Amino acid sequence: MLTVMPAGAAPSHSDGSRNRVIFVHGFAPTGKHDCAKYFSSARKHFKNKNWKGNLLTFGYYKGDKNCSYRYKNGTRNKSLNTVAKVFANYVADNYSSKNEKVDVVAHSMGGLIVRAALYHSSKGTPGFPKKLYIEDVVTLGTPHGGTKAGYACSGIFAQCKEMKPRSAFLKSLGTAMPKSNRRTGWTTDWTTVSSYNDGVVSEASGIAGIAKHEVQYQAGIGHNELKTVHTGRHKSRIKHPNWSAWSKRVSPVEQARLSVLLSSM
Repeated sequence: MLTVMPAGAAPSHSDGSRNRVIFVHGFAPTGKHDCAKYFSSARKHFKNKNWKGNLLTFGYYKGDKNCSYRYKNGTRNKSLNTVAKVFANYVADNYSSKNEKVDVVAHSMGGLIVRAALYHSSKGTPGFPKKLYIEDVVTLGTPHGGTKAGYACSGIFAQCKEMKPRSAFLKSLGTAMPKSNRRTGWTTDWTTVSSYNDGVVSEASGIAGIAKHEVQYQAGIGHNELKTVHTGRHKSRIKHPNWSAWSKRVSPVEQARLSVLLSSM
């Protein structure tokens, strides 16, 4: 007999490489990114590892190009909550409304956008969708605890101000990743990745906010390398649920792939 899924039923959680993965870039000092170039190393690595789902990109500046989706009115002065609302509705309208799930890999400030999207969707903030089926999120060098780099441009751009340590925006998100949607019961598995060699986001800030999995790297992995280095073994450690010993482990891009591939990774 055929098993019929009830109308509107949420997708099931499962491991595998068939999910769509949406890559979300970080802050652009120039107000524009080339989405394809920004994540070229990561997306090529996923493809080479036989990832079967679509590898998409989300851009949120009007100057962005080569993005699967671009927020045409986005600027550096759009609040992160505004961008998060656009991102949440993009995912909901194209996938969650059809009961399809996605994974997300976000670099730097992009991780705050994803975090805010899931937080406000769960909370029921006006303008955010109820259903947001994001199965796995990996953040690479995201300033969950803020970044001192935000002070340099906080008087010019709203997004810099919101990235400053102890900003009102960061405080509003609470102290833990939004892993469960209180309105739908859907759960999201989080992996936060940081590096002691990141000159933009400290190793502590990159994993600030409780996540199920936390990973830290040492020398040789800087802020941009977190999204580009996909080969070799690198001194790092993982917390799941306790910190492992420092050892030679997989590259940060491979860690991201494994984290969205295996929910229990």
